[in-house]
Amino acid sequence: MVERAYLKLDHGQLHYRHSGMGPGAGIPLLLLHQSPSDSRMYGKLMTELDSEFRLLAPDTPGFGSSDPLPAGVNLEVCAAAMLALLDALDIEQCHLFGHHTGAAVAVELAALAPQRIKRVALCGPPLLSPELRAALPGKAAPFPIDRDGSHLLGMWQRMAGKEAAASPQLLLREVMSAFAAGDSYAQSYQAVAAQDFESLLRGLRQPTLVFAGSEDILYPQLEPSFACLQNGYLREVDGAASYICETRPAEVAGLLREFLLDD
Repeated sequence: MVERAYLKLDHGQLHYRHSGMGPGAGIPLLLLHQSPSDSRMYGKLMTELDSEFRLLAPDTPGFGSSDPLPAGVNLEVCAAAMLALLDALDIEQCHLFGHHTGAAVAVELAALAPQRIKRVALCGPPLLSPELRAALPGKAAPFPIDRDGSHLLGMWQRMAGKEAAASPQLLLREVMSAFAAGDSYAQSYQAVAAQDFESLLRGLRQPTLVFAGSEDILYPQLEPSFACLQNGYLREVDGAASYICETRPAEVAGLLREFLLDD
């Protein structure tokens, strides 16, 4: 059963979902979401994995039910918030999974506290080409609110363009999440575009799995990301795209299970 809780931080509250086995039943798995999603994107995946892992899925600051950072999205501060969550729950070491923007936060956390992270899995790693780096902020540009509702259609079309397999219910949630995130949505894309993801990726010492759906916009960055790793594993999921954790949860769970339990 997935439950919800809050942690008080200096800037406000951090909301997170948790499920699975008790604290003494193995290394927990921390799940970091893409933008403008929140921890709800991991609901199906948590159901797949909660018999084997203690699972934590926070809303990064500014998304879902977590309060935004006063100065806007900062990936290092987001990583520090994740570390504060681990400290508050007395978790000495965890596995780490990040998807898209969550992958950017994940490598920051692994750099901030490498001794606390045992294994890292990254889906759609944002090792951006110069073209993607230039284009990324525009992919989260706000739609001016208009009385005729055209902003709603514009956001719907943006979310629908990420994956043909996404259900109308999923798209509605993502549209609402994007508007609810406010400035944090665009700021998160700007932060990812400004990040030196390659250096952080090269600095990982932990066993690291990189994977993506073959229809993901970041799929072309998969092999270059793998080439940066000192202790890397590479997988792909044919036909999947941005919402892979929700449209193909059993396959993602299988990849994570195979990688994280390989001890």
